Amino acid sequence: MIRRYKERAKRGKTEQRNTERQTIEEEQKEISELTVPELKEVAKSKDIEGYANMKKAELIEALKG
Repeated sequence: MIRRYKERAKRGKTEQRNTERQTIEEEQKEISELTVPELKEVAKSKDIEGYANMKKAELIEALKG
């Protein structure tokens, strides 16, 4: 019985990690679809320094990290 509980708990953690990974992937896809002004707005809201002079690729990298 304890073994089954541990297996279920382990499976639950794996499912949670998979869900988190999917969420991150979806966010990254959404970020790349934004325009530069939209990316700058998001960067501003996240207090990323120097966002005003960044190009699209730089903004995407800054927002990922």
